[in-house]
This record gives sequence, structure tokens and C-alpha cells, in this order.
Amino acid sequence: MRLSKQLVIFFLLTFVIAWITWFPSFLRPESFRLLPFVGLFAPALSALIVAFYFDRANGVRELLGRYKRLRFGVLWYIVAILLIPFLFVLSGWLDGLFSKTSIKSILLPTSPYFTLAALIWLMFINSGEEIGWRGFALPRLQSLFKNPLLATLLLGILWSAWHLPIYLTPGQSSFPLALFFFFTVGLSFIYTVVFNKTGESLFSAVLLHASTDIVPRVLNITLFKPTTWLILGILTWASAVILNIIKIKHRH
Repeated sequence: MRLSKQLVIFFLLTFVIAWITWFPSFLRPESFRLLPFVGLFAPALSALIVAFYFDRANGVRELLGRYKRLRFGVLWYIVAILLIPFLFVLSGWLDGLFSKTSIKSILLPTSPYFTLAALIWLMFINSGEEIGWRGFALPRLQSLFKNPLLATLLLGILWSAWHLPIYLTPGQSSFPLALFFFFTVGLSFIYTVVFNKTGESLFSAVLLHASTDIVPRVLNITLFKPTTWLILGILTWASAVILNIIKIKHRH
């Protein structure tokens, strides 16, 4: 019952804080330029509020302490940093085989220094999400349902729905909504595997999220067609299944 209350309050706060800051900024971006950043940190703010309300300072320390779990196998670092960019490139290449277009056409002239700087910046920004989604909600959902697959499915659906204001605003995204849900829910299963296999490391989840969001800085994904997004979704689900099957232990 206690876990259920924490999760309900967390999800309600996360949606309310994000949506009441996003809608004004999308409707009048010239007047509300900083509000979207508040929304991006809604999951973290909500998690910290709920953790402190129920467990005071110990709850906050336990939540943020997951950030210090850095000692896990190098293969999981590789997965967290390279898997999703690889899937994007592979999707573009596979779709290009059918449409006879070159993968080079979607590559952006991005320098390695910019990419590294962007990755570090994104790790800070994405902490605003991952402290909440994976650091707070996922462990509690897994404890509540006693089933990581069911917990991940619910979290993936809610995580996808949280982004809906982006799609309710014309011109905000080139990613078809149905395929975005398909991709994001599948991606949530990859997050769960990485999170669990690294000893519930929040750092690994933040790294995975940053490497996902770095893709638009190196690839012109606005050129992706619905078939490209569909291929990406299929590859994401296939990768989640494979990662669930393989046995790579985290290093204590």
C-alpha cells in the first residue's frame, strides 16, 4: 500500500509539473523560453518530493546514492553509450537499402568535441528524467509487481504518454506518434535490463538516456521516413529481448 501511494503521487506530480510548464511554452515560445526546462526536471523534482515526504533525508540519500554505483562491467558501459546510436544508424542504413539512399545523407557534420560536450550536457539534463523514472519509479514498480516485465511495460506506457504535449503542438516532432510509443516502450525494456544488470545504477540509466538524445546532434533524423522509425522500433524490441537473454554480470 505504501509503495502504491508513493507511485501514484509521483506520477501525478510528474505529469502535472511537466504539462503545466510545457503547454504555455509550446503555445507562446517567445514568452516562456525557460519553462520547458522545468518540465524536463519534473520526474526528478517529483521523486525527491515524494522520497523526502515518506522517508525524509534517508529517502533522498537512498535515491541519489544510486548515482554512485559506477562499478559495473565495461560491456554495460558499451551498451549504455553505443547501443541506441548504433540502432539509429542501422535503421537508416537498412531503410536506405530499400529506398536506394546513402546513410551519408543523414549524417551531420558534427565534431567529436561538440559530441562529447553535448553528451555531458545531456547527462545533466536527462538526470531530470532518470532520477524519477528509473531511480525512483522502476525499483518500486518492480517491488510492487514482483515482475520486471510488467513493471517495465507500465512505466514505458506512462513515460511515452508523458511526452504527449510535444505531439499536441504542431511542428514539434517528426516522429509519428504511434511509432514513438512503439519505440519508447521497447526502449524502456532496454533501460530496465541495463539498470538491473548494473546493480540498479542510476548513472547507467542517465548515460543510456544521454546517448539516445545525442543522436539528433549527429544524425538529421528529420529525414527519417515512417519506415525508418518502424525499423528502429523493431530493432529496439529485438535488442531488448537479446539483452534479457544474455547473462552479463555486473561487477561489484
